[in-house]
Amino acid sequence: MSYLFDNLGAIAGISSRSPFGLITDIDGTISAIAPSPLQAVVHPGCRAQLSRLAGRLALVAAVSGRPVAEAKEMVGIDDMVYIGNHGLERWRDGVTEYAGGVEAYRAQLASLRDELAGSLSLAGLQIEDKGVSLSIHYRNCPDRQRARESILNRIGASNTAKPFYIVEGKMVVELRPPVEADKGSAVKGLIRDYGLCGGLYLGDDASDIDAFRVMHGEGFAAVAVLGEESRDEVAREADCTLNGVSDVARFLEWLAGAVGNAE
Repeated sequence: MSYLFDNLGAIAGISSRSPFGLITDIDGTISAIAPSPLQAVVHPGCRAQLSRLAGRLALVAAVSGRPVAEAKEMVGIDDMVYIGNHGLERWRDGVTEYAGGVEAYRAQLASLRDELAGSLSLAGLQIEDKGVSLSIHYRNCPDRQRARESILNRIGASNTAKPFYIVEGKMVVELRPPVEADKGSAVKGLIRDYGLCGGLYLGDDASDIDAFRVMHGEGFAAVAVLGEESRDEVAREADCTLNGVSDVARFLEWLAGAVGNAE
């Protein structure tokens, strides 16, 4: 595993392929992790460079666990494509598309939200309703390990929760519909739809590993953005690393310059 800025030659080679696409996670990658999702903001340097790149590359996309409308509003660049809810939603050209079968679970998710809200009374706990998935955040709980165990135990005891996939992220437990969609399948669809011959994916969490593996299968590059809460498995699956959101902004500025010089 090596630092990206020590491997700019290899990255330049991949970015010279055409059509080339840049795909990035949001939280922990172009936005620093915040105490709550509503407090997170995209690094201004990242936004500025993504806006430049969106006018030059075949594809610039953001892939997030957030609802797709929220992801788009947070980044705020109209020329980008947005994937939300870990691949369950896609926004493109003003239209939101859903993975097949997802919407059939809305009512059951709403019932599950109400059930968990009534049975999980931990200080600092936040249940986020994303429309087609639920996220239970325990970052602000005084005893995070106890909170995690309580969440998983309560979900395990719920009949309403039984159909849903349970996925863990950074201080969050997520419940998703039993639909075969994740960041990897979303990235695979983007590569296919835009006919990419080169690509780069930036991500920081275990949920990005599926996307990393798809990139490797295409001969593209995957970059792990490391922070205080990074897991070793994320770094192991990547080709190279960056050290936090500010480093991502610096890299995007380099990439925008490299792409501009190649034109």
